[in-house]
Amino acid sequence: MFMMNKASATLIVASLALFSLHASARTWTLQECIDYALANNITIQKNRISKLSAVEDVKQSQAALLPTLSASTSQSVAYNPWPEQGTLTVQGSRVESKVDKTYYNGSYGINANWTVWNGNQNRNKIALNKLTVEQAALDSAQTANTLQEQIAQLFVQILYSKEAVKVNEETLATSKKTEARGKEFVKVGSMSKADLAQLTAQRAQDEYSVVSAQSSLADYKRQLKQLLQLTDQEEFDVTASEPTDAMAMSSIPSVTSVYDSALQYRPEIKNAMLGIQSSMCRSRLPKVSACRLSV
Repeated sequence: MFMMNKASATLIVASLALFSLHASARTWTLQECIDYALANNITIQKNRISKLSAVEDVKQSQAALLPTLSASTSQSVAYNPWPEQGTLTVQGSRVESKVDKTYYNGSYGINANWTVWNGNQNRNKIALNKLTVEQAALDSAQTANTLQEQIAQLFVQILYSKEAVKVNEETLATSKKTEARGKEFVKVGSMSKADLAQLTAQRAQDEYSVVSAQSSLADYKRQLKQLLQLTDQEEFDVTASEPTDAMAMSSIPSVTSVYDSALQYRPEIKNAMLGIQSSMCRSRLPKVSACRLSV
């Protein structure tokens, strides 16, 4: 009786642990996945740091236009307890001797520097650094767009795979019922064993389809977790709002409008334009017109 109670208690504890594990599993929406990735992705963080470094380069190049002033000083002291010579002073009938055992020495200096004109290289350097800041910002935006596109693709694949698992499981349930019915027909002589073998093969094929769909679903979830850089072993799942008739009936933009919007807003286009200007600025550094920021 005691062993029975202990086994029951163990089963209850295991059930509670399993329930708490499923209860703690988080279900992610598409917006939550995107927000988390934008806030924690390492590549985006590196791009932001690169932008901050470029901003500091701009400040440093702007500071180079100002004059500089520096001062230096040094002090030294030496002590000799047994000097080889000293000074003698006659005071009336007395002769006084003075021996210096401590020596002091010091030096002072002031240095000023100001570049009045160096062929506008310093100002062109400022313009070049500003272009670098813009490029760093666009690199970060480009990485963010690519990351969002990858997340959206995997999110849709997960939703599709979840539906595929449900469909295959329903198909498998139907195949099992059909196989069971076929076995009954074989017993009463209404179906041959060859036909039953076909039903069994179909049931096995449906089982394989279920396993394959579950494997694809798990792989897509793994890819999305890797993209979000989630390292824990927590159960991961996604959810999406139910589609409405308004969503289905909403108008699709034309190809021309999509292309025009891409030319206007895609960071890759702006980054390429800034790359051209940066190359011109580097190759023609003394010329001011080649380094003006126009994007």
